[in-house]
Amino acid sequence: MLKSSLVEILRSFDSEELQIFEDFLKSPYHNKNNNVIKLFLAIKKYKPGFDSDELDKEVVWKKLFPDRKYNYGVMKNLIHELSKLGMKFIVLEEFEYNALEKDTILLNGLNNRNISKLFRVKMSEIERTYTKESFSKDYFFVNDYYSEFSKMNWIKIYHDRANNINAVTEKDILNSSSMFIYSFLIYLFKYYNNVLTDSLDKNFTLDKNVLALFLQEISPEIIDKLLEIVRQNSERDYRIMTVYSNMSRSQLNKKNVEYYLEFKRSLNANIGLFSKWDVKDLSICLGNSLNNLDASEIDLNKEHFDISRSLLESNGIFNRDGTMTTADFNLFLWRAFNANEYDAIGEFSKKYLNRIPIDKQQYCESIANAYLLFGKGKFDDALEIISKSEHPAFITKVRMKQLKAKCLYELDEFELFESEYKAIYHFLRNNKSLSLKLQTDTKVLFDYIKKLFRLRQKFSLFECAEFKKEISASDISKSNWVMMKLNELSK
Repeated sequence: MLKSSLVEILRSFDSEELQIFEDFLKSPYHNKNNNVIKLFLAIKKYKPGFDSDELDKEVVWKKLFPDRKYNYGVMKNLIHELSKLGMKFIVLEEFEYNALEKDTILLNGLNNRNISKLFRVKMSEIERTYTKESFSKDYFFVNDYYSEFSKMNWIKIYHDRANNINAVTEKDILNSSSMFIYSFLIYLFKYYNNVLTDSLDKNFTLDKNVLALFLQEISPEIIDKLLEIVRQNSERDYRIMTVYSNMSRSQLNKKNVEYYLEFKRSLNANIGLFSKWDVKDLSICLGNSLNNLDASEIDLNKEHFDISRSLLESNGIFNRDGTMTTADFNLFLWRAFNANEYDAIGEFSKKYLNRIPIDKQQYCESIANAYLLFGKGKFDDALEIISKSEHPAFITKVRMKQLKAKCLYELDEFELFESEYKAIYHFLRNNKSLSLKLQTDTKVLFDYIKKLFRLRQKFSLFECAEFKKEISASDISKSNWVMMKLNELSK
């Protein structure tokens, strides 16, 4: 039982969802097997971890059927049935949050049953609901909105045709066609971002990727012409499509800073149009575009922090219920640290620590304190926090190894650094899941710190000048800590 899919499903439910799931199981519409309800009630007592020895199958059987001999087949079927109902419950809960898909399915059902009056009323209601200037209070991706609204308009066209209610209007055809193209293009632009990111992380080539080849063949002139037509139909849709078009151009022209800056400007200017989901998605894409740029032309650390700060200001960093993921919390701290924004670390941690899961708060507070202590020059104290903490997330382990290496340099602990230097190569070699970029960045940082140690021990103007040239040609921001330490040695 402890290793079953059923336990995984139940662990994903919070207390409120467990109660709703119980009501779901007791509904004869969904379940008519009382033994399944009994099984759930027996397991529910061990929430939220569901990791008690009492959840052994034979132990649970005795609670369900004290007078019957254990039957493996019956128990297996009960667990399987409860698992199926758990998955069905997840589907229905996810469906409840997807208002657009619900409306599309309802319209299709009304059309299929030829309930004409209600169909027209519902269609008018939907058009009023979604004909607005901004989606900032909604919970859907704009490409899904365009896709579903295109389907709704086509259903309306089919319905009108079948019932001779009205002649199909040019506006109906225009709306359904336009929304389809908007959806298609945004999906294309976003999926290209995913393909590009994975290709860089895993060192895949794009010469056989149909999606990448297709997008690369579309000329900018065609997109510009299309956008001008969009502008004539809807200023809102034009502004939305312009943001995604700029995103695509910045990624197709990976080394062009101006395309990145134009993407950033258009996103910031129109950020109020998008839902929180879109804002977060676009911010990730903006960061991906930034990662392709030459650090000699733009301050990567400052730009990454600007992205996180903008995401915070637009509330895109928060979940639907106002909480925040631990990953997003730690990413903000990390970017602020690399940008030397120590005040932002303190303010952010103090204000939003209670938004992340309670079991992660103590660890994240410790990490924030480690950054702040580093900024105050209390490297011993920062090192103590790093060494004592168990780092649950793999990405955080890598970040803390980088921070530890910096602390050791500041404390002039060359022998300890040498040990870390040897260990990091072993660590990276044995963890293939790390992205190629993160592996490279970590190796480069450790190599640079080793060179800093050597210069500190035996300074040479020539070697210092050569090191500066190397950094200038590398993918490291000029505000980077390494450059700061090199400048200190130069003086």
